[in-house]
Amino acid sequence: PVPEGVMDEGGLVLNDANQLDEHRVITDAVRQAGGHIVLQILHAGRYAKVADCVAPSAIKARINSFTPRAMTTDEIWATVQAFANTAQLAQQAGYAGVEVMGSEGYLLNEFTAAITNQRDDEFGGSFEARIRFPLEVIKAVRAAVGPGFILIYRISSIDLMEGGMTADEIARFAKQVEAAGADLINTGVGWHESAVPTIAASVPRAAWVDAVRNIKQAVA
Repeated sequence: PVPEGVMDEGGLVLNDANQLDEHRVITDAVRQAGGHIVLQILHAGRYAKVADCVAPSAIKARINSFTPRAMTTDEIWATVQAFANTAQLAQQAGYAGVEVMGSEGYLLNEFTAAITNQRDDEFGGSFEARIRFPLEVIKAVRAAVGPGFILIYRISSIDLMEGGMTADEIARFAKQVEAAGADLINTGVGWHESAVPTIAASVPRAAWVDAVRNIKQAVA
């Protein structure tokens, strides 16, 4: 949604109507083939391999050489609107919906976890304050695209980080994600910097089913 949120230097950003034709090539092809496609909106946060990367707090990720700058409160609110703007552009481009990336240790996930969120404003501290940013994003996106557009939220079913969200917090958060306007919840497992393997060949199939079940039971 914003240049500082790209995964790597030169990464794609959708924040202007002049970029829509590039996306319509894809959405038209999918629609003509009888399919539907959604656009994932990802802000990499402290995982962004760019010098001006940002995060809830200025805490460096062990998988990135750049140390992020802590976002100001005004920047957070501006980023909420940036997510909504990208979602609205995705709708104009012909996507069937959007998925808001809130898992795997990217920006929104960084706000929900105390290990990376050491703020003392309205977006940090208590559990309710730490989850405020992603909930505001969901509400802003829903308001921008209306009721007939698919809104998926990708949630971290387990952070696998010391100081990450607890199972109870994740279940409570999932309920609020649903209430904020998400149509679907997609589950991710672990942060990219976690020392615990999640998708390696050595990991048994359905190894994380309990983490996913925790969310499913909360919103079913």
